[in-house]
Amino acid sequence: MQVERPRVALNAQLLRLNEGYRSAGIARYIYHLLCELPKAAQDLALDVFATEPLAPALLPDVSIRTTRLPVHKPLARILWEQSLFALSLQNNYSLLHSLAYVSPWLNRTRSIVTLYDLSFYLYPEYFRPFQRLYLQIGARASARRAASIVTISESSKRDAVRILHVDPRQVQVVTPGVESDFFRAVPQTALENFRRAKKLPEHFVLFLGTREPRKNLPNLIRAFMQAKRAAKLPHRLVLAGGRGWLDESIARTIQELDAADQIIFPGFAEQAELPLWYRAADVFVYPSQYEGFGMPALEALACGTPVISSNVSSLPEAVGDAAILVDPRVPEQIADALVRVLTDEQLSFELAERGPRHARQFTWTRAAQLTAQTYRRALGLANPLPVLNHASF
Repeated sequence: MQVERPRVALNAQLLRLNEGYRSAGIARYIYHLLCELPKAAQDLALDVFATEPLAPALLPDVSIRTTRLPVHKPLARILWEQSLFALSLQNNYSLLHSLAYVSPWLNRTRSIVTLYDLSFYLYPEYFRPFQRLYLQIGARASARRAASIVTISESSKRDAVRILHVDPRQVQVVTPGVESDFFRAVPQTALENFRRAKKLPEHFVLFLGTREPRKNLPNLIRAFMQAKRAAKLPHRLVLAGGRGWLDESIARTIQELDAADQIIFPGFAEQAELPLWYRAADVFVYPSQYEGFGMPALEALACGTPVISSNVSSLPEAVGDAAILVDPRVPEQIADALVRVLTDEQLSFELAERGPRHARQFTWTRAAQLTAQTYRRALGLANPLPVLNHASF
């Protein structure tokens, strides 16, 4: 007689695969986790609740259910998350995994919630009031009633324990992985063609990410201009990525420094082209004030591009000893690191060698295994498969 598998519902309302800044970061984490999770959780039945239609070929091993509500709008998200989605769960599932901060508050199903970061508590000024209030109230309530909490870094785990007062034994860290495309060598001719197509200079410094206040781009611009003048660098600064919110300070800084002709805004970088962006740059700089993990920095390392990273929040975990760490509040430190990397060939070579070795420790297979292990623990089941450690790749 076949034993019925426990059913797990996954709230993946932030899973968006269309190109745009809304499809970055969290959406990519969810997608790659769902690609690997069926193999790691063969003893569980997975139903994914998404908010936009997905081609079956993209996630062939999970059941997908969708809604037509525009949940990228705050009120629609709350309506779906706290009522329509919650009603569909009643008595149908053994476990709910909410993959974006908030679970249905009135739902009685045993739950797990993923907290990517606690930025809405630590930097409330960077959020719209209604959005901030929902995330603060929702994340706290969801964490307190959850059987387990998932974070994507030890730093975010510490924030959750400190701010939400949860038991650290309740929190499982599941770091993201790096896709194989980032490790694959790219012919020099392909990079030259890419630069030509994107109208990029031969030498440039790259930042890639959504332009929002915590990315600290005004300080990066100040540091770049200091480094350029101090060492007479031929480079320009490329700020790739979608425009987010509250980014007026970037334009003010550029005007203040008379730097408009030194900075390029190429717009959103498509997923398939990310390895080309990283490999075409002489150095990648990620000066964020706060991150849940810092996937772009890890991807740049996988590509063998030298990386300069902030020394705060989760970023030291993401880059390890494979990058130069700087205080993001001090433009002079960022400028000094830029000059060192761009004028010292030996240092640049050593960083390029270290990067891929470090990045190979992070795999989506391991992320899926840890997630499945968390499900079984919440359900009181045995874990049949060993989890790969960070040395396995």
